[in-house]
Amino acid sequence: MNKKFQLLKPESSKLAIGLLSGTSVDGIDAVLVMLSGSGIKTRIKVLDFVTYKIPNIVKAAVLKNSSVRTARIDEICRLNVILGKLFADSAIKICRKNNIKPSQVDFIGSHGQTIHHLPKHGKFLGFKQKSTLQIGDPSVIANLTGITTVGDFRTADCSIGGDGAPLAPYLDYIQFASKTLNRALLNIGGISNITILPKNCRKLDVLAFDTGPGNMLIDGIANKLFHKPFDKNGAYAKKGRINIPLMNWLRNDKYYREKPPKSTGREHYDEHFLTRLLKISEGISNFDIISTVTEFTVYSIWYNYELYLKRKTKIDELLISGGGAKNPIIVNGIKDYFKGVKVKHVNQSGINIDNKEAVLFAVLANECLTGNSANMPSVTGAKRNVVLGKVCLALN
Repeated sequence: MNKKFQLLKPESSKLAIGLLSGTSVDGIDAVLVMLSGSGIKTRIKVLDFVTYKIPNIVKAAVLKNSSVRTARIDEICRLNVILGKLFADSAIKICRKNNIKPSQVDFIGSHGQTIHHLPKHGKFLGFKQKSTLQIGDPSVIANLTGITTVGDFRTADCSIGGDGAPLAPYLDYIQFASKTLNRALLNIGGISNITILPKNCRKLDVLAFDTGPGNMLIDGIANKLFHKPFDKNGAYAKKGRINIPLMNWLRNDKYYREKPPKSTGREHYDEHFLTRLLKISEGISNFDIISTVTEFTVYSIWYNYELYLKRKTKIDELLISGGGAKNPIIVNGIKDYFKGVKVKHVNQSGINIDNKEAVLFAVLANECLTGNSANMPSVTGAKRNVVLGKVCLALN
């Protein structure tokens, strides 16, 4: 613990809200939790979870401004405040739903909305630095809710050579490590990320990274070809067959074959990637396209485990969360690839496939406010441990 900074007593019970908007920009996940302790002694009780829809016009603006080809600095500036207001509204709504006054909430942990993520050392103006940008400013949330808010969790790790992502392994480590099982946690959001927890592991033993696409490419195809936001229950993929030439083209993707540590996002699997994919797919049925993209999503997860993880830690159990955990085509595909591994949905201490990442940001805020390091150098490649997050105080 960093004794120079501490707003909360680690052992005290705290009522907190975790907020998250993912790469799909479909909605703001809000979780109300009771936390006690910190670090590996953290105890979590989930009280409520709600997803509040992001207006389509805002979603379209976020996606537009997440691409270097279409982004405008003035629109990003405005979106930073607009999203802050939407996040604040979500916090207030979940309080009202539970008959709780904002003054009763100790703090909010907000991930914000990732606009751009540059995990590789890029040279610019003579500087060589990794960087990342999340909008939905935490000071807007703090001052509109009257609740102290912690946000911008990735930048500290980037500043000391880390990727700033993934962040989920910290929660995975303190809540899901086992004394008897080699366990993995797989979150299939817009991007898929996997965490490996060897039995009796220490923090330095944890391995994790983004494996490649999760729902992002599937959602993009569902939108382009079927005019739907996503492939509900894998219904369209189920009607198609895997197209071998298209699958081979996807297997040439550079990111999923890169060595960890690594992280990715819409910067790689963007509109340009989708445009090229659809051009290659001319003459292939729509059902076969989405079926093949779904298969590639599963394959890329398995490929990374086989190539970079299995020799170090052969897992006994795989716990899945995120939107992809609701797609039976993805889940059954994972079971087929990970033969001999027990595959289950995350379900522990009220943490489930829907709320896990929102819980993460409440936990990360708790670590920041108690002065604890929550980055994972073995995961991100950072040079050392740092405290994650920026604290925005509020008068209430």
